[in-house]
Amino acid sequence: MGAKIMLTDSRDLQEECCVLGTPCLTLRWNTEKPVTLCEYGGASVLVGNDIDRIREEYKISILKQRKHVRPELWDGRTAERCLKAILKQ
Repeated sequence: MGAKIMLTDSRDLQEECCVLGTPCLTLRWNTEKPVTLCEYGGASVLVGNDIDRIREEYKISILKQRKHVRPELWDGRTAERCLKAILKQ
């Protein structure tokens, strides 16, 4: 929780960083969780394995203010929404 920045290839850590507001460099070229990306309001940047890009984004990310974000629908009510959708049909 006290990390200044996270480097990961884990989807789960991308999510945790998003909620905690920890800048995250994701060492992948794609993600199943685009809502965790900075361009969608999250805290993660896809950098792949490009060393220059990792260095560049590290310098940018380490200076950012931490901003805790809980994406829409991450409210713990997924089961309720699913049940309502099932019962409607």
